[in-house]
Amino acid sequence: MLTLDEFKEFETALPYSIEGRLDRVHIGLVQLNTDHSLEMDWAKLIGSQAAVFSSRVFSTSEMNPEALDTITAGVSEATNLIAIGLPMDVMAFGCTSASIVIGEERVAQLLTENRGNIPATNPWAAAQAAFRHLGTQKVAVFAPYPTGVNYPLYQQLFEAGFDVTALGALGIENDTDITSISKHSMLEGLAKLLPGSGAEVVFMSCTNLRALDHIQEMEETFGIPIVTSTTALFWHAMHLAGKKAQCPGYGKLLNP
Repeated sequence: MLTLDEFKEFETALPYSIEGRLDRVHIGLVQLNTDHSLEMDWAKLIGSQAAVFSSRVFSTSEMNPEALDTITAGVSEATNLIAIGLPMDVMAFGCTSASIVIGEERVAQLLTENRGNIPATNPWAAAQAAFRHLGTQKVAVFAPYPTGVNYPLYQQLFEAGFDVTALGALGIENDTDITSISKHSMLEGLAKLLPGSGAEVVFMSCTNLRALDHIQEMEETFGIPIVTSTTALFWHAMHLAGKKAQCPGYGKLLNP
């Protein structure tokens, strides 16, 4: 075995050159430790359009305003763990209900205070932007949450100028249970919710809801656009970065 001095003689110094950052949108994503679905769903949407760099923040999994509000404590710290030294184009927070409770402006501040002057989004802000982009005002909501979360959702949609024509609630108390909701339950719920509602768009709230693979079928079945937290968040992140998301097969929003 060589000594350190002998190894220095043995070691060959190699020249290298520098290339720029990959030519795609760079998204910094903060998601909850209880989210089982968002990463898998975004993996189907991203392709070569974007590069996503994520970290997680602690949540108790309880679906109530008090528990959701405590998530704020970890968001800024979580952004510090995202690809240190690599500039992001946009920051995203992957929880709809917490964004409603914490507030869009506060979430944006927490996401960007350590990442520079870049735009930020969350599923709640993204969904509203998506409704406006689609030219829709009358919204039917499919919500997995209990009433304590659904009422602020309704209030903020109303205050933003949208007409909530119907709201169906599964009443689930823990975030980790939302990921197990079946396709049958979604279709059955929409079949109960939509007739006579006059809705122009459906919002399927929660990034943990595994609705992505069923969007096309639901749009064909019910004849109106289906916007989920997951699709809205990706569409809006790309939009804020100056790009158009192209994801054929995942609904009107992502395949205009």
